Amino acid sequence: MRTTINAMRHLDSLRIIAACAVVVLHYSDYFKELAVGRLMIAHVWHFNLFVDLFFVVSGFVIARQYFDDVGDGPAIGRFLWRRIARIYPLHLATLAFYICIALALSFGMAHTDNPARYSFSDLPAQFLLLHAFVGERLTFNFPSWSLSAEIFCYLLFPLIVAITLRRKTLIIALVAVSALANSIWAATNDTLPWPEWINEGGAFRAVPAFSLGIACSVYRDQIARWPTTRGALISTLGAFILFGSWLTPMAALVAVYVIAVLAIQLDCRGRDTLLSMLKLDRLAPLTYASYMLHMPIATIIITLDSRLALFASPEAKLILAPVSVTVLGIASVFSYRYFETPVRRYLTDLYDRRFAKAVAAPVPQREIA
Repeated sequence: MRTTINAMRHLDSLRIIAACAVVVLHYSDYFKELAVGRLMIAHVWHFNLFVDLFFVVSGFVIARQYFDDVGDGPAIGRFLWRRIARIYPLHLATLAFYICIALALSFGMAHTDNPARYSFSDLPAQFLLLHAFVGERLTFNFPSWSLSAEIFCYLLFPLIVAITLRRKTLIIALVAVSALANSIWAATNDTLPWPEWINEGGAFRAVPAFSLGIACSVYRDQIARWPTTRGALISTLGAFILFGSWLTPMAALVAVYVIAVLAIQLDCRGRDTLLSMLKLDRLAPLTYASYMLHMPIATIIITLDSRLALFASPEAKLILAPVSVTVLGIASVFSYRYFETPVRRYLTDLYDRRFAKAVAAPVPQREIA
């Protein structure tokens, strides 16, 4: 899938690990009536913080690629269009899948134990990617709340760049101020801890992580000169995966930030580790597809198939978990190669042809997947 040497071996490896962790988290919930399911849920709740790792990686890669290319209106428009072309088509496809289910439910052609998930009143926010601000609840393809948060960060990005160009240290202040503001809001309004914000406040949850990624990009030359400790990344990552459920949400979030920065440091220094030698980064382009498709596939395979007579025993339906994972892997490859990539290229070329005179295309670089 990739023939050139990847300069982000550790970050890309973390992306696919994070996507797998999110799949484990969400699939565990399908087996909560079983002892093994309850055990998994109790010990993997912290995997939801891997979404914040995505935000850090996004900030880092976006800043590396576009920091010097959002200096005026046309350039900003091109940047935003390219990001929408990357994330919106698959979001729309998975949303359409769940809208079909919602219609089947409304006409009595199907039934569900969670009708609130298919609330038509939430569709405007879903279509406009506003459901990390005003989402009524987790509805339709609910992992897509993070796309809404990403869009908010993309809109902030040109402003962050303008501020950082005036004084580089302000990007560090933004990380601290945004985290402090979230903490104050959570404390004064008696909400969940802000690392747990999703449909209401999820966009603001993403800002400190996204800003941290930008800060790491801005200071990557300095980060490359930091001393390294052999095995620090993989031991920290392993400890978080195994024991992170014992942490508070805020401590778990800090651990995720540390993991991301350790990976960035190794990539900035060009160091190889056991993690990079596993070559997991070759699977990184499939991250987005696996993240967006794992719930639709679970709906088809685990939810629907578990109602067949074959799975009358709750324990019997455990076989559906590895089946779903296998189908997810295949579907992710097909989605990336035959849907996401061609649609993104078509939309990008369409925009460039229309506005070719308004903005010169930057030197092609790898798009964040």
